[in-house]
Amino acid sequence: MGALSFAPVDRPTPAAQPGLVSFLRLAALGCRTAPRASVPACLTLCPEADAGTCATILAHALPELLARRPVLHAPGTAVRSFDEEWLLALARARARGDTASVRFLAGRRVRPHRRAALMVLLGALLDRLESNGKEII
Repeated sequence: MGALSFAPVDRPTPAAQPGLVSFLRLAALGCRTAPRASVPACLTLCPEADAGTCATILAHALPELLARRPVLHAPGTAVRSFDEEWLLALARARARGDTASVRFLAGRRVRPHRRAALMVLLGALLDRLESNGKEII
């Protein structure tokens, strides 16, 4: 009796995710077991903080900002969650200077008293990614 042989399976390679999604996914892995930090404490962001630190701070704060735990997929996942798509849309609107879209997007998902905090944390991460020359959105 001969040995079984299998044809190689062509697996799709996950599409590269924008820097914002990649950094948040990596940061979210560590946040699952770490204690929660309060949003006011997160806003004491050090000016020298790198993109990874900013992503970790944002990932820690997102559940409190959104009033629920966001879905951030594991690194390497080809598809994006609704929350990841929403953050990208918010980042794109910010990059375009489209304040009406930023207000609309933030207004639909973020607690009213936390909107400014989200924009500070997201802005810090986006600024670091841009300064590193990464494709952010």
